[in-house]
Amino acid sequence: MNALATIAFYLGVIAYSAASTLFFLELARQSTQGVRSAWGPRVLGLGAIFHLLHVVTASLLLNRCPVESLHFGLSFSALVAVGAFLLLRRHANLDPMGVLVAPIALTFLVGAQFVGVEEPEAFVSRPLLMLHITANVVGLGIFVVAGTAGLLYLLQERRLRDKRAGGVASRLPSLDALDRATYRLLLSGFPLLTLGVVTGAIFSRHLTTSGGAAIARTLLGFTTWFLLATMLLLRRLAGVRGRRVAYGAVVGVVCVLLVVVVYAVRTGGPGS
Repeated sequence: MNALATIAFYLGVIAYSAASTLFFLELARQSTQGVRSAWGPRVLGLGAIFHLLHVVTASLLLNRCPVESLHFGLSFSALVAVGAFLLLRRHANLDPMGVLVAPIALTFLVGAQFVGVEEPEAFVSRPLLMLHITANVVGLGIFVVAGTAGLLYLLQERRLRDKRAGGVASRLPSLDALDRATYRLLLSGFPLLTLGVVTGAIFSRHLTTSGGAAIARTLLGFTTWFLLATMLLLRRLAGVRGRRVAYGAVVGVVCVLLVVVVYAVRTGGPGS
């Protein structure tokens, strides 16, 4: 089982690396004519299969449910991000987003190996903890893709505003497609973020210690929730869209990642 988990990990790393390269080459190619290559998404999907196999076998090896540990949670978030991107690209010409999604998935897969597989607090309800981590893991994966769409929106808008519409800009998704994708992803992830914040507030009251890291996580969590709630309300009630929503998505994702960093610093140590 240990050998299978290791093999699946390295095959996932290779596939994600190859997909990153394919997406980059597709975006950088000189000709804008012809059929768009489908190899990037296919190799990315293959990487996700190896990634899933690694998570399953490693969790069985350690006798640990994947949603009970930050170590596996980070890795699983990358799977969610890849799945969300592959699903989203079927409904719009969003393949260039893969140039960011694939390296992010690779980073999460490798980075999770340096996060400790921590033991849960004895006074924390196990079902509540699993619900909390599941909501955060799936929400993080969705928000990563939303942040990617928002970042590409800002890049595309800047290039068009500077009248640099040729080259790479001609192969990026349209501003309208990126704006819709960002909004839909934020809307999909927001209920999960809300659930994560609420369950986190409930079980944090039962923790035996509450230091600066716990306070930082709480503040960042509520700040992220308030920011994204404001962006969604402004979009719904005032029709705010475009650059401001993109900025909100990017800042929101940065806040979510900072919460993950605080957790990772707390656990420390390499995973198994």
